[in-house]
Amino acid sequence: MSKKWFTDSKATTPTASAINNQMSFPWGNNVYEKTKTSSNNEEKQNETVYSNNPSSLHFNFALGNTWPDTSRLLLKRKLNNALVALSASQDLTQVIIAGRDVLRILRIPEWSIIEENHLRVRTNNRYCICDVKWGNGVTKNKIATATTIGAILIFDLENGRLKTELKEHRRAVNRICFQGPLLLSASHDGTMKLWDLRDPISAKFTFEGKSEGVRDAQFNALYQHDIAAAFENGTIQKWDIRKPNVYERKFNAHVGSVLAIDWHSEGRILASGGRDKAIKIWDMSQDIRKARDTILTMAGITRVQWRPDHPDEIASCAMMSDNRIFVWNLKRPYVSSYFFEEHRDVPTGFLWRDSDVLWSVSKDKSFIQQDIKISCQTLGLLSKSGIGWSAYDNIAFAIDNSNEMTDDQSRSLPYSSSQVRRAHRRISPSNFEASTLCQQKTGVASLPTFDHKSFSYLAENYKISEPDIWAACEHNSKVAWDAQRFRTAQTWKIVQLLYMTEANDTAKLENIQNVQSIPNENENVDNSIGNNKKSNKPIDLTEPNFENVIDEDESSDETEDSCEDEPHPKKYSISSSNLPKNTDQIVGFKSLVRTSWNKEPMMTQLLDYYSEQGDVQMCVTLVLVLGDELKFDQERIEQWFFSYIELLHRFQLWSAATAVIKFSKIPVVFEINQRSTTIYTTCNNCFRPLMNSTNCFWYCEKCQRLLNPCSICHLTVKGLYTWCQGCSHGGHLDHMQEWFGTNEYCPTGCGHLCSPKDYRI
Repeated sequence: MSKKWFTDSKATTPTASAINNQMSFPWGNNVYEKTKTSSNNEEKQNETVYSNNPSSLHFNFALGNTWPDTSRLLLKRKLNNALVALSASQDLTQVIIAGRDVLRILRIPEWSIIEENHLRVRTNNRYCICDVKWGNGVTKNKIATATTIGAILIFDLENGRLKTELKEHRRAVNRICFQGPLLLSASHDGTMKLWDLRDPISAKFTFEGKSEGVRDAQFNALYQHDIAAAFENGTIQKWDIRKPNVYERKFNAHVGSVLAIDWHSEGRILASGGRDKAIKIWDMSQDIRKARDTILTMAGITRVQWRPDHPDEIASCAMMSDNRIFVWNLKRPYVSSYFFEEHRDVPTGFLWRDSDVLWSVSKDKSFIQQDIKISCQTLGLLSKSGIGWSAYDNIAFAIDNSNEMTDDQSRSLPYSSSQVRRAHRRISPSNFEASTLCQQKTGVASLPTFDHKSFSYLAENYKISEPDIWAACEHNSKVAWDAQRFRTAQTWKIVQLLYMTEANDTAKLENIQNVQSIPNENENVDNSIGNNKKSNKPIDLTEPNFENVIDEDESSDETEDSCEDEPHPKKYSISSSNLPKNTDQIVGFKSLVRTSWNKEPMMTQLLDYYSEQGDVQMCVTLVLVLGDELKFDQERIEQWFFSYIELLHRFQLWSAATAVIKFSKIPVVFEINQRSTTIYTTCNNCFRPLMNSTNCFWYCEKCQRLLNPCSICHLTVKGLYTWCQGCSHGGHLDHMQEWFGTNEYCPTGCGHLCSPKDYRI
């Protein structure tokens, strides 16, 4: 079938007689028509859709722009079977595409796709192609294909016939790679073989990886003796073809199979993609076992390739469930820069024709040439406005200030098809550079909704492990009073009275008699407790209703503000006028407290009050101080503990958080300290924090040195190691004890004044 796009400058709407045989796309003053004609199946499968595709052009027509040179933006070629691989000629004017029963050469001038040659492969189910490569240099007229039965087929383009068949691999050949007359093959039998096509009788060298199947192998374009190999077990090996007996370097790269690798043009950097949905960048010039950069994706990676003339950009495609080809920037690895979505099934291979034009094949039986100018720019789909709330009540915000499309322009865009709706994501060349600039307005606002200074003071000074409830409540009340948390201080006093012990009842109540009532200096503000408004009526200790003990009137906050100038403003007090005066009365009062008050409903109401206020600090501290005396819902208590510990970590109150975990009687909370046993150290050369402590040895990623030999004997420490946390120098425990028995300064001569108490084992 002959199928093409054309423009009729005179037509404005399709004729009525052409509606049944034509599909019309009216945009602006132009009508694009796709003519339907009947033909045989072979022509239908080999149809070509040229570059004047409306999906590539409608965005500019809607905005009133004109693109220069639209002939190369999008070309498609449909084949009769799924495609698995492609390779370009040395001059990048031709491409070989391969698949089941497909091995064709296409010539791609500036405006079309022309089929030049169809290489015949015997189709008796013996040769299922896995990979194809076009030779270079002296082998520019040769094409090699890798098959699933372990054979490598070499075709001669001068006569279009099969010239050589290499059969030394025992299992499928996954990848092949040319470098001049040399051909490198990677097989699932765990070996790589190097062939010299000038004498292809047998392999020149065999590289035994002593591992599982080899999934990919690539020559280094700059250092021609170096090759890299990716293995099924997740390792990557670097070889020198002059030393075929053993690899130079081996390291674990991915969790699961490594499916693709690609050398950077500068020769030092290697990119790898694996089944673990990650793209990793490795510096092969140094003995570093941690990836320099990592890009996390949504699916396993089957192909990776660096973008020419863009040293920080790399393209990838997935092995399943995603039909897009992504282009990533290492400087922004969390979101792709561009993606192509023209394929309707998973891409199986791609390569860059130049820095902007991409060739790709897919299981959807199509070969596509597409320009990056019509790709979807991911950053254009993301919101450029954001907000963040810090732990110190500062709100940082960013507001998009870029030039948005006007309403008239937005209404002019068509919405009749999925291709048209993607017009919003297309970017015209004239606005391409400007659109990549993120113009934002930023600022920081302060909202005093949380007093972090008082929170930190209370967390560091509260007693939570005191076995005597009376003493703990007394101390915590004074701490809260010093922090000007007067309501909280009064609550601790009330809890102190509720949970008195029999042994100390008399002494404690006698101490209460010495507490005098101080009149309120501001009669216009409600500072009383219960329903006694604007008065200094003492607390009625026989009143069981907690609502009369804790007044939730917000006017008390105003009074607190008015007394900020006083160091210890006393606005609430406990009067001794109603307390017993002698020992007999004290015993009777103790009996009244114990028999008349049911503490559980009051404490439940108390905890509910502070929980509703969001004061998890008070809730957790009450639980720790009262211990088994308090009966409450365990699930809610666990939520309070985890919330409080998270707040303590947010304010870097590590000691307070550890103490809360240590004295907690809840198993899930107490187990946190038993799991968190990692100690982070710093490099004693550059003082950079070390985060790779899970390895079997320590090394610094910045200065590339093994760390912390003994400062006395200069040998690697095996066993107990002690170091100074001030200068990070240390060594064997016995050597350090001997040195600091007579010296105070560091034995390395760094000048730091170390002492034995600064060392930790």
